[in-house]
Amino acid sequence: MKFINWTNESERLKEKLKQLSPDSKPKWGRMDAHQMIEHLILIFEMSNGTKIVKVLTPEKYIDKTQAFLLTDQEMPKNYVAEFIPKDPIPYKWSNLNLAIDALSTSIEKYHSYWEANSEDLCSHPVFGRLNKNLWNRLHNKHITHHLLQFGIK
Repeated sequence: MKFINWTNESERLKEKLKQLSPDSKPKWGRMDAHQMIEHLILIFEMSNGTKIVKVLTPEKYIDKTQAFLLTDQEMPKNYVAEFIPKDPIPYKWSNLNLAIDALSTSIEKYHSYWEANSEDLCSHPVFGRLNKNLWNRLHNKHITHHLLQFGIK
């Protein structure tokens, strides 16, 4: 599958996400649309220097997880990462549109962060310490995964 470079297409992404409503039903998974947007924000916060997280994947598997990011394979449906709480957490933003705006802001911070810290590595709980290229790959796969989850093409 060819992934769109959503990290550079944030206005297009915002238009796509505006198709969602609080009643939008996922094709799989247990997150509602608002939770999914806040989940995307969390992952951007990991990659823009806002949130520091511990790597949970054992070191011996990191090369394999990072190699996956370099493929055109989609993220698996119904995969639940260890760091995702079993019970829904309260919304940080009061409505879906505010959460979408916050995601756009997180993407802007992502670009600013990497412009100033091009050689840095930021941790993801599953994929380990990632450079900007691997974060781009992860975000583009991850966003595509969640758009498909809600039937957005």
